[in-house]
Amino acid sequence: MNDEIKKILKKLKGSLLGIGINDPSMFDIIEKNDNINLCYLLSNNEKNNSKKFKMYKKNRTKKINIKKLSKYFRIKSIDYIVCDYNVVKKYIRSFQGESVYINNKKIYLYGNINDLGNLKEKYERFSKDIKLKKIDNSFLLIIDNSKTKTNIFKNTKYKIIDFFNDALDFLTDLLTN
Repeated sequence: MNDEIKKILKKLKGSLLGIGINDPSMFDIIEKNDNINLCYLLSNNEKNNSKKFKMYKKNRTKKINIKKLSKYFRIKSIDYIVCDYNVVKKYIRSFQGESVYINNKKIYLYGNINDLGNLKEKYERFSKDIKLKKIDNSFLLIIDNSKTKTNIFKNTKYKIIDFFNDALDFLTDLLTN
């Protein structure tokens, strides 16, 4: 899977938001790619796993809330988002709407195939151009946001629907066990 992500990082042009990228070879590829003009890297290396992520930009760090990305980035201001699903799994309900809101071209989500679930269906609400690649025991979800339109009401509606679906799933698991 890392080889596929490295190929993608070599081809990117424009601005990049990387979430959960911890591989030093990926950092080198990003630095060597002259077509990337802005690069924001978010990582959460704290032990308490808070929703505040550190953003690295021009040798400065700033803590931002992963649930409120639209507060820090304007609408359609980021061209590409490369994200490790394991990092944002806890915040996926708010992250999917925020990522579509700030993204202009494509989102690349990668992770373990066991975690895929209905992630593709949740992103199909916003965009119909979604490709899923399965490589060994991992997946790569490519979401094209070049033609999507979103607003705060649509995001809020889907957050509420997802909350009630998750609550219903929790209750059924609780009752069956």
